Amino acid sequence: MNNKLLVLPEPELLFDYDQTIDDPRDGLTLFGPRRSTIYGINYGVIGTPAGIERFSRWIKKANEFTAVERDSQRLLWIPFPGFESIFRIPFSDTSIKTLSIDENILKEILRDGDTYQRVFNTVNLYEQQIVSFYQESDQQLNLWYVISPESVYRECRPKSEVEVPIRKVTKKAINVRKGIAQQSRSGQGFIFEDMEQDYFAYDFDADFRRQLKARLIMQNVRDPVQIFRESTLTPDDFLNRAGYRERDVEPESQVAWNVFTTSYYKAGGKPWKLASLRDGVCYLGMVYKQLENSSDDRSACCAAQMFLDSGDGVIFKGAIGPWKSLERDEYHLNKNAAKEIISKAISTYQESSKDHQLPKQIFIHGRTFFNDEEWTGFSDVPAGVSVVGIRIASGDLKLYRPGNFPVLRGTAYIETEVAGYLWTTGFVPKLRTSPHLGVPTSVKVDICRGSEDIKIVLEDILALTKLNYNACHYADGYPITLQFADKIGDILTAGPIEKDQAPKTFKYYI
Repeated sequence: MNNKLLVLPEPELLFDYDQTIDDPRDGLTLFGPRRSTIYGINYGVIGTPAGIERFSRWIKKANEFTAVERDSQRLLWIPFPGFESIFRIPFSDTSIKTLSIDENILKEILRDGDTYQRVFNTVNLYEQQIVSFYQESDQQLNLWYVISPESVYRECRPKSEVEVPIRKVTKKAINVRKGIAQQSRSGQGFIFEDMEQDYFAYDFDADFRRQLKARLIMQNVRDPVQIFRESTLTPDDFLNRAGYRERDVEPESQVAWNVFTTSYYKAGGKPWKLASLRDGVCYLGMVYKQLENSSDDRSACCAAQMFLDSGDGVIFKGAIGPWKSLERDEYHLNKNAAKEIISKAISTYQESSKDHQLPKQIFIHGRTFFNDEEWTGFSDVPAGVSVVGIRIASGDLKLYRPGNFPVLRGTAYIETEVAGYLWTTGFVPKLRTSPHLGVPTSVKVDICRGSEDIKIVLEDILALTKLNYNACHYADGYPITLQFADKIGDILTAGPIEKDQAPKTFKYYI
């Protein structure tokens, strides 16, 4: 089988009435989502008055039939028939609860020249109102829509800088974050209470999205959030001097597909599942994030995201330790940390299975090869459970074919019995185009521990590119086990989240 070039069949998805098809949008339109126990979506909205107005305007339009924009010539875009037509449950244009952010207070906070204080106090405006809602009300919600002004997007990211004419410099502008963060956690205390509050901001990542999700997790807020920029919903409200949109966003119909598919998933539904996954098989993607506020450059947070044959995604936060290699850009666990992760995966699988059965096979996906010590921990499993280690990385092999179109998606080159290349992007005959621009990049796949047929491994990875419920595209370029690894790690390390505080459900991180 070595040195063999082939095209793998496109994985199919399973929808209601056990119907299968390869495009999630076609499947939802024709058959509806997989049956679930949700019968409607109750949501809250929080934003500035202008943001709430834009969301209200968008939701009324998008909740009905949304045509493809006239200037969109790409064949991969299709109309959105409306939420109730697709998901077969009601969706109201009116939120259960609307919380308003004071624009004047927000504007003043965004002038702060200290990035950490600026982001921390901006998140305060949102977090405090959401937390107060649960303290004062017993209303049941499924999720929150958080509408982020463009000013928050500009000023509340790690490298953002406030323009000099409006910048406000205060005594809080301290640029030695490591020392401040360590002092606030050391237990030594501060002379004044307000000083401790100021310094507490340095314990958090200076990114609005990551910090808000992390702080709501720390507050045990039970409902996930979905964060939008205002320009995503109403791009024509944000034009440059030439009269063109400031952002190049997807057509309105595709934005509706993405928003409502994610909403359905975060509310507890399963839009679809893979039709090809084998019983008793689960997939574990390793997540690492180096800790910026640690005195040890090797210190990193470890986590794993597991995907079951049911389509469920589960997150485990592992131990913090010296996992970062100083010689190479790699992360490796010790034996005990690896054993902890695999034990959590097996116990969670048993809890989710009908008869509390053990998994038959666990595929661990990572971006680097596994060393002997960590694999000893990963291999410490009950009898009858097979563990296979797979390294997935960007490939340096490119393929070209005659004509105007790139190589077919699903093209695979089997180099050896344990190594191969896979093109998860490329020309899709059904769409009559390539969803991704440029020359498709290959994915290098190595079976570095355990044993399995390389063709089966490549087929599984191709299938796992179609489990992204955060959007409703034909497929992604990376398997779901690793696609969100960086974002999950960013949220888990965006604040002092304890191991037991981190929720297991995938929907809180996307």
